[in-house]
Amino acid sequence: MIKVDYVISGELEVNCYFVYDDITQKAIIIDPGQDDETVINKINALNLKPELLINTHGHFDHILADDIIRKKYNIPLAIHKIDLPMLLDSSENASTMIGIPTEIKPAEILFDKEEEKEASFCKYSIIYTPGHTHGSICILMNEFLFSGDTLFCGSIGRTDLPGGGNYQEIIQSLNKLKKLNKKIIVYPGHGPSSTIEQELLNNPFLR
Repeated sequence: MIKVDYVISGELEVNCYFVYDDITQKAIIIDPGQDDETVINKINALNLKPELLINTHGHFDHILADDIIRKKYNIPLAIHKIDLPMLLDSSENASTMIGIPTEIKPAEILFDKEEEKEASFCKYSIIYTPGHTHGSICILMNEFLFSGDTLFCGSIGRTDLPGGGNYQEIIQSLNKLKKLNKKIIVYPGHGPSSTIEQELLNNPFLR
């Protein structure tokens, strides 16, 4: 059975998610944020065996712990190919804005628009959802949608930050998410979880 847990990582309170098989404890980590110690402590508490690290996009608050996590567990990092330059450029990932310019090593796995992928314990879909950044993605695993900073509970991600924010693009991306099963649980990059049904009813950007 696939389970989901999370920690809040860093000053901007990024939700770092752990998707794992409750028998093998194999896990995928999504957006480790800035606080590697908190992430590692949670991995230890759950006795997880990470096999993949995924970034939903390339902004600093989601990626600063990437290199520490991937080195400690000897796992690859995946990101959409369009956001790869954000890892490599502190201006593009906006880490210069907080006074700690950081560059992340290139990702080993590059997603390309809509893709079906497979881990050791589950299959998942990459939904290409530009708008918050040029290469933002959402990740659909079973009945779970990890929406990054594209869709929040009651709101959407900003479109005025480095990395290619575009309001029209994010609205087009939301149109993809509106077509998903209403019972799907939405796990956003910040804030509380929701469902597609709840967002269709209450989120003004999905009406």
